[in-house]
Amino acid sequence: MSQNDVEIARAMIDTWNRGDVDEWLKTFHADVELVDFQTAMGMQERGRGLDELRRMSSQWTEIFDDWRVELRELVDLGDGYVMADLRFDGVGRDSGAPVSSAQFDIYRVAEGKIVEYRAGFPDRAEALEAAGLRE
Repeated sequence: MSQNDVEIARAMIDTWNRGDVDEWLKTFHADVELVDFQTAMGMQERGRGLDELRRMSSQWTEIFDDWRVELRELVDLGDGYVMADLRFDGVGRDSGAPVSSAQFDIYRVAEGKIVEYRAGFPDRAEALEAAGLRE
């Protein structure tokens, strides 16, 4: 078990909630790959590298006010993989409607940085399967 991998994932989530995008990006490898399976219509779903990650993250903050993450659980899956059980909450900037979404994310950590980020799995089983594991 690697508590360090879990702490890297926790730091990434904490910096997101503080709204410090530059510090948030420091938790990722320069060539990070992101796939987001739970985007809104018209949003970019895949990206590679810090510039793409910045662009993809800004899509969420541009359409929602106070877009925050509640970390419900972090699980070390071994071999550098960490799974997060998350809840996102925000308010639609144009509509004023509250929005809430639960999902599971998978992070792969190598050499102290997140190198792979798979976001938006609707349940634990799908997230584990994406990491090549089963419950």
